[in-house]
Parts: sequence; structure tokens; C-alpha cells
Amino acid sequence: MPIVENQGARIYWDEQGQGQPILLIMGLGYTSALWHRTRPVLAQRYRTVAFDNRGVGLSDVPPAPYSIATMAADAAAVLDAAGVARAHVFGISMGGMIAQEFALRHPTRTRSLILGCTSPGGPSALRAESHVTDILVARGMTLEQAREVILPYIYDVATPREKIEEDISLRRRWLPSPEG
Repeated sequence: MPIVENQGARIYWDEQGQGQPILLIMGLGYTSALWHRTRPVLAQRYRTVAFDNRGVGLSDVPPAPYSIATMAADAAAVLDAAGVARAHVFGISMGGMIAQEFALRHPTRTRSLILGCTSPGGPSALRAESHVTDILVARGMTLEQAREVILPYIYDVATPREKIEEDISLRRRWLPSPEG
């Protein structure tokens, strides 16, 4: 299992495909396994390098919080471990924020920047509407209730429910058990 250590955390990563390298950076709370629809298509033409952000999946869970800068350093460490000097960088959601930080810190290592459903962050960023933020920080809901309430903000209304359930099932495998 490929692992790289960075700033006190062991970061899991892997690669698929051949061609120009593309670094895949997933969003908050999701493992690299959630690239399951996109990655096979990309791997037909590109060498995909994906990793689990610190705190999720097969990567370590050091004490939080984790800064975007630290997570961008994790991304650089993954590219180093993969022997990649320069890559296309594709980030979604929080992964897009990490990708932007990576590009700012490592412009010569960034071949292109692909951003999906993300924000530049910072004081002038457009914030989520208050009712969305309320959902994210709500207490008193079960995990199942919280998941159902947030789905309209993650998926388009035309997304088939079976695709959503497939993603939920995949993500559920990586959630901590209630016992510990």
C-alpha cells in the first residue's frame, strides 16, 4: 500500500492509468474512492494519482484542525512519492481549495488547474447560505437524517437515486464505527 509521510501524518495514495499525470484531490470527508466514476475515464488517457486527505480513508487522522496549506503540502508529498514533477491538478469542493493552494505554492509543478464545485476561500469568498451552514453544523440529527437533508446541496435533482445510493454505500464503508 503506497504511503507517504508528511508533517506527522501518513498519507495513502495510489495511481492508475498512463500518460500525463493528473492529481485528484477529493473534498471534505470523502476518500479517493469517491472518484469511482471519473477516474476510470481519466485513466484511459492520463496517469491518475489520487490520495486520501489526512483525516479520512486510509490516511492517518492526526489531531485536527488541518489547514488547507498543510493539505496542499500533503498533495506535494504525494506527487514526490509518485515521482511526478509536474501534473494537472483536479480538485473538487474542499479539494478545489487545496488544489488552488497547491498551485499558488507550486506554480512550476502545476500543468493546469481543474476546479469543481469549490471556492477560493478567504474573506471575500461567497459563503454558503445560512440554512446550508445550519445543516452542516446541526446537532440532534442521526447520521442518516443529516445525510438526507444535505443531499439536495450535493446532487443535482436529476441525479438518479441509485447513483446517490451507490455513492452513499461507498462512503459508508469509510465512516468510523459507532463503537469507536
